[in-house]
Amino acid sequence: MGFDKIYQYNFPTTIRFGPGASKELGDYLLKSALSRPLVVTDKTVAQLDFFKEIITDLNKKNISIEVFHEIHKNPVKSDVYKGTDIYDATLRNGIIGIGGGAAIDVARAIALRVNHREDLFKYDDLVGGEVYVTSDVPHFITIPTTAGTGSEVGRSAIIADDETHQKKILFSPKLLAKIVFADPLLTMELPPFITAATGMDALTHNMEAFLARMHHPLCEGIALEGMSLISESLEKAVNHPDLEARSKMLIASLMGAIAFQKGLGVVHSLAHPLSSLLDTHH
Repeated sequence: MGFDKIYQYNFPTTIRFGPGASKELGDYLLKSALSRPLVVTDKTVAQLDFFKEIITDLNKKNISIEVFHEIHKNPVKSDVYKGTDIYDATLRNGIIGIGGGAAIDVARAIALRVNHREDLFKYDDLVGGEVYVTSDVPHFITIPTTAGTGSEVGRSAIIADDETHQKKILFSPKLLAKIVFADPLLTMELPPFITAATGMDALTHNMEAFLARMHHPLCEGIALEGMSLISESLEKAVNHPDLEARSKMLIASLMGAIAFQKGLGVVHSLAHPLSSLLDTHH
């Protein structure tokens, strides 16, 4: 695999992967008649040069952009409600999640809420909420800026209660992004600590998926390759990042999120409640 071109994968959704892939966003929006998207990100990403360049490029194409970035590092229900209110008030017609897991989870949950106005936690997967996801969701696009959670290819969003901080899983195949623009250039300036932390999350996804007891040879093969790519690239991505290392980490992150359809394990079963109690990244 070369790292100087853009590839297209169609598994589990359409993925445009490679340096510069994010620059295809504007033409895709025009082709899809999405002239008024809501862009969901976090406060940090909203200040970065690459994000400002994305917004500038879209404005040059006469695409009306509304940015929502008022989210918590562990997203809560009120984040989703606020974002949905902005979607409604500004007459948006699509949603783009740009960032790490928190921003993309909020974007996905807003996509759910637009046409499902019961209490958000009615759709909690742990109480069978998927059956209530009956309407279509707005056109949903994801652009990852870290190589860790793999949320860009997921079908669920993890959102916490504002008061109890208990996390809920909102799940439905309808919540899968229509297209992912996975551009390793957006991860080049990640600081070493964030690179290491998100990289270990990606490694854990792949490892736990491989070890989960359910028989799923497709996910097991993906998880093995994901672990191999991370073993080749994580140290370099942290200490001496180049395009190859960043590309391998980004694709391995995607692979981990695909693989954990099989299941996860004790690390995540402990990490999620601890992050709720201590308000830390899982």
